[in-house]
Amino acid sequence: MKKTSTIEKPNWPITILLIIGCLTVFFPLYMAVIIAFKQPTEMTNDIAGALAFPSKWSFSNFAEAMEVTDFWNSLGNSLLITIATVVLAIIIHSLAGYAIGRNKAKSKFYSFSYLYIVSGMFVPFAILMMPLVKQTAEMGIGNWVGVIILYVVFYMPMNLMLYSGYLTNIPVALEEAARVDGAST
Repeated sequence: MKKTSTIEKPNWPITILLIIGCLTVFFPLYMAVIIAFKQPTEMTNDIAGALAFPSKWSFSNFAEAMEVTDFWNSLGNSLLITIATVVLAIIIHSLAGYAIGRNKAKSKFYSFSYLYIVSGMFVPFAILMMPLVKQTAEMGIGNWVGVIILYVVFYMPMNLMLYSGYLTNIPVALEEAARVDGAST
């Protein structure tokens, strides 16, 4: 048999669309990087000056932005909130996921609890924002403790669905064998 090679023609409309898409992403990124390294005296109103590379690359803008925004304090708060939220979510959601995953087939209570908690994924976050801000301010938890509590609660539906779905697929016989060997639930 004779093999024939077919050369595909380029799809010009798609190629042009992809080039325009790349420009809409990369041009603002280029501008942000170039402007970040320019001195304030190099900022001009003409197009050629705005697009040009800086004459001297400077990191002073970054240092000034870190001072003005209190970067290190904000970073510390973010790390504290993130670490506390992840630790609490792993502990609380895995325990709830285990209880619901193992018992939802046997009990209507656990089945209802699962459906009730997972239905929280269908409520848009934007709808909850205004009442939530007011309520946390009234309760006096408009601080990092309140943010941690809210994150743990908002991540619960997805985490519970993942944990209980995973645990449902692990055979109960595996736990029974572990109990025979001396392990506990």
